[in-house]
Parts: sequence; C-alpha cells; structure tokens
Amino acid sequence: MERKHLLASTSLLVLFVLILTNCKPKSDSDEETLLLLAAAASTRICANSSFTGTTVVNSTATLNASTDCITGMTSSMSADLPAWIRNNFKCAVGSVSGSNYVFRSQNIPNNKSYYFGSSSPMYEALAGGQTPAGNNQIASQCLVYSIPSVPAEKTGTKTGTQSGYVSVGITVNGLAIFNNAAAPGDVLASEVSTFDKFNGHPQTSGVYHHHAQPLNVSNNNANLIGVLLDGFPVYGQLCDLATPATGDDAAPGTGTPTLDANHGHIANTVLFPGGIYHYHYAYDSTATTNTLIGSQFHGTPGTVSN
Repeated sequence: MERKHLLASTSLLVLFVLILTNCKPKSDSDEETLLLLAAAASTRICANSSFTGTTVVNSTATLNASTDCITGMTSSMSADLPAWIRNNFKCAVGSVSGSNYVFRSQNIPNNKSYYFGSSSPMYEALAGGQTPAGNNQIASQCLVYSIPSVPAEKTGTKTGTQSGYVSVGITVNGLAIFNNAAAPGDVLASEVSTFDKFNGHPQTSGVYHHHAQPLNVSNNNANLIGVLLDGFPVYGQLCDLATPATGDDAAPGTGTPTLDANHGHIANTVLFPGGIYHYHYAYDSTATTNTLIGSQFHGTPGTVSN
C-alpha cells in the first residue's frame, strides 16, 4: 500500500509539473521543473521504509543494538544476493536488478563521531592531535549504487576513480568509499588529520566517507571492507590466504601476487576460494598515504547517484 501511495503521489506531482511546463512562457527557465522532477524521483527512491528507513536526525540518533545500525535505518539484504554480500553487508538495502547489485543507503555511520555534532548521542571528541574538517557535519543522504554482479577487467584504457563519481564504492556497513584524491589544492595525506576515531569524515554536503580503512570494520587485518563500483571487493591490509584462521594472514606478495598500481591482485580468499581480483587498503603514491583504491578502476564501473 505504501508503494502504491508513493507512486500515486509521484504521478500527481509529475502531472502537475507537466501542466506547469505547458503554461509557462517558453522563455522562462525550466529550473523549477527539474527541481520538482528531482523531488519526485527522490521520493520514489528514499522516503520509504522499504528502501532506507526513517531519515536520521543527528540530535536524536542512537545505535540499534539489534541491527548495529542507527535506529530507524532499514538494514536488509535480499535473499537472491550472493552469500558474500548477504552475510556481510548491513545498514543499507541491497537487492539484485538484472546483472547488477543495487544498494540504497542513507550513509550514516554506525559508530560515534565528532561529526554528528556535540548535541548528538552519537558524538565523541576527535582524537588528540586531530583537527576538525571545518564546520562539516554528517547528514542523511540518498546514495543509490548499481554495481556489476559479474565484474571483469576493462580492456584498453582504464576508467579513472577521479572522474566525478559521487562515491567509488560502499563499505560493508553501508558507507561511501572515496577515491585517493583530496579537495583541490591538497593531497589526501594532509586531510588525514581531520579523520574521526574510525577514519572517516564528511565533506561539505555532509557525505560521511572513508578514504582509509574503517576502523570498526578492519584494523590492519584481512577483513572484507566493501565492494567498489566495478564489482570487485576491497579488503584490509592483509590477505587471508583462503583460510579462516588469522595466524597465517600475510601482506600481499607473501604467498600471493604483489599488488598492481591500483592496490589489486588476483588471489584466493575465504569468500572467493576459486580466486578473484580484489583491492587492498595499501599505500598510494598519489595520496602519499594508505587508501582503499588507486587512481583507476580495474573493471568497468557501474553507476552511483545521490
């Protein structure tokens, strides 16, 4: 019933927009029309409990002990997703659409952060020596990812990760992964001092994100961190060597191939015992610090919108 109501409301809004468009003089700007259509689209995608849940407000945000996500957020992975996603991802809504995995996320971290603001129950001070990223604060988003379910290496010229993407991937806890670049004029190493205690920070419109390993997901180990926009997974600093025991975890290049320029290699893992190309959290010469991906995607990236 809720979806039918939303579709009906959207249809009425679009009808209103069409009427408005036909009544305006042709010399008038169409900006209002585009804004109304954008509002209609966002209603279909985000303002629905079956998609991302109740919009999170920082001043009342709390962690739900059952879901390990912020209270009110929908955390759901559909049964037709592969086990490596279904059993590891949360704090987002995942589904299969044709040959793509689709993730919808409010992009609110399930950890405390300075960037929730001091009035929030989820606030905590920055670590000693860290400095704030201006007045930036975490804000609820509407990130929608469409990621290839059968990733393959892109032949010819690879696609750059600094090509205007809203996000280059999603973490297992539903958060945006950013590339190896900083704001214009900076190198990423200079922004590390603004990371909260979990290695994240928001940009000016409130998109909380990780360039580095999320410390409540991976801490210099072999844990799965997320999936990038080209469909290939990204792991922590170490390789698990396709065994569940952690004692034999090793750096890439020790019992496995060395990493390429984009932090990736083909190796067997616990989740992919037959082997798969995957990325690792590793040093990046462009960023001059460790990042989750280099300057290019290995495969052909899907799409992401906000």
